[in-house]
Amino acid sequence: MTSEDGWEHLRDIQGSWSDHLRGKTIVVAISGSVAALESHRLVRALMRHGAQVRCVVTAAAAELVSTTSLEWASGFPVVTQLTGRCEHLEFFGERGQGHLLLLAPATANTIGKVALGLDDNAVTTTATTALGSGVPLLCCPGMHEPMMASRVVQGNLARLAELGVEILEPTVVEGKAKMMGVDEIVARVLRRLGPSDLKGRRVLLTGGPTREYLDPARCLTNPSSGQSACLLAQEAYRRGAEVVLVYGPGQVQPAPWLTVRRVETGQQMGEAVQAVFEQQKIDIALAVAAVADFKPSRRQEHKIATNQVAELDLQLVATPKIIDLIRSLSPETRLVGFKASSHSRDEELEAEARRYLERGRVDTMVANPISEPGLGFESSWNRYLVVGQTGKPQAIGPASKESLATKLWDVLLACS
Repeated sequence: MTSEDGWEHLRDIQGSWSDHLRGKTIVVAISGSVAALESHRLVRALMRHGAQVRCVVTAAAAELVSTTSLEWASGFPVVTQLTGRCEHLEFFGERGQGHLLLLAPATANTIGKVALGLDDNAVTTTATTALGSGVPLLCCPGMHEPMMASRVVQGNLARLAELGVEILEPTVVEGKAKMMGVDEIVARVLRRLGPSDLKGRRVLLTGGPTREYLDPARCLTNPSSGQSACLLAQEAYRRGAEVVLVYGPGQVQPAPWLTVRRVETGQQMGEAVQAVFEQQKIDIALAVAAVADFKPSRRQEHKIATNQVAELDLQLVATPKIIDLIRSLSPETRLVGFKASSHSRDEELEAEARRYLERGRVDTMVANPISEPGLGFESSWNRYLVVGQTGKPQAIGPASKESLATKLWDVLLACS
């Protein structure tokens, strides 16, 4: 029985975050590591991206998490042993329903058996079948640190990697090789089953606001949350890109599996961008950051005492433009600029965008209104007008910024 067949408590869960895994069946194979306690959260997270999830457990895992709770979480009966139905073939046989096998957690015992092709339980037999069918297999080790450091275990992991298994490296803390966090595991699954239309490409994004200091306690800035840049970076990662995010002090925290360079001022952002280009070729750059356009002509060394100053005159100077820096560093990089506008009519947004295009500063311009209620900097919703060198502008939204990230990449890649 599936959520579509009457599991009422699952109807609001399936696809509640995205449809990226809609139509995909993921088999989660659980071994007897204490990290199995994370299985329910992992199952539900995959489902929230639209997947149907089936669970296979070892006897040791069943002592840590009940099959009843896993069935409650997934909406499917849990496989504890193979029967005459040949469940391993239902998942990964010639007409199998499974699209990916996730060994999470994978103990040293299970890793060794899978590496050697020893099929003595439902998990290991399912893994061997998955390897033979050529579906993606992701392995998430979880064990004590001395076991993980064993040359035997390392050799078995190397053998799995040779067989095409993707090893999701654990984090070593407190004497334990702890299974990769659920959010990052899900991100790796999304990437592996994603469209891969950015695979092999290097993408740079700038995001968040910048701060320009008047004195050690006061600065000029803007209310950009950084959410759009973070979501666009995550979407590029899902599509297979190598992603670098140069990020100002936004309220939203970037996903920890992204490569992020933290900055604060516009000058620091420019220096970080230049360093990235000096280290690697960038194929696509998205200048999403809301960089402060002006800064004080002189920063005061000490905090200005307000009880001694009744009136304060500020002299401001323009800050260098990051898009001009990117264009000068790498003219061949496809450059996408973002313009937050106080205009709301599409004709006005297009006119603003065209000024950037006509001067050759960018290849594509994305304009968004900040004066419309419920949209813009501090909202989780926005709308875009995408203007290219050729063709008609494309309007996207209003929609959630999560949805806009997917749709914008679709538009950018369609006209690349």
